Amino acid sequence: MRVFGIQPDGQFSEYLQTPFQVDHEEAVLEDWLESNPDGIVEDGCILIIGRQVSTNFGGFIDLLALDRDGDVVVIELKRDRTPRDTIAQSLEYVSFAEQLDTDQLEGILSSYLNDDSLSLAEHHREYFNLAPDEAIAFNKDQRIVIVALCVRKDVASAYLVNSTTELFVRL
Repeated sequence: MRVFGIQPDGQFSEYLQTPFQVDHEEAVLEDWLESNPDGIVEDGCILIIGRQVSTNFGGFIDLLALDRDGDVVVIELKRDRTPRDTIAQSLEYVSFAEQLDTDQLEGILSSYLNDDSLSLAEHHREYFNLAPDEAIAFNKDQRIVIVALCVRKDVASAYLVNSTTELFVRL
């Protein structure tokens, strides 16, 4: 179906279909996901605690989050197809995240929110509306979320065979 708009001079002009990635740079997607964390994982809300988090591998995690249980969620954004090196990169990031202790996670959150007085445990408890007696152990497990326009079947199947912490999201 063709769609038209009216220009300021009163003339009709046809809207042309533009591939999604042309107008949506990775930073735009990152902004949107950061502002809308509830739709990132299927099993509930997540708390974003960092953006462009530097790793010991010289890379940057697009978004770092915690789920309700205190487990780490590494979110990697890819505008285009997800090549095998995306999986390798994501596994490096989750390997880095696996080593983070509560103090380091709190430091990432404090830096992200620019508030040195912030307590990770209190912020997490308030965000998820947890009861005072609900105990949380941070970073017992990790998940990887790869957000992409298209995930090739061979990449998805290779990843699903080799990992227990995965989720792919299609835009």
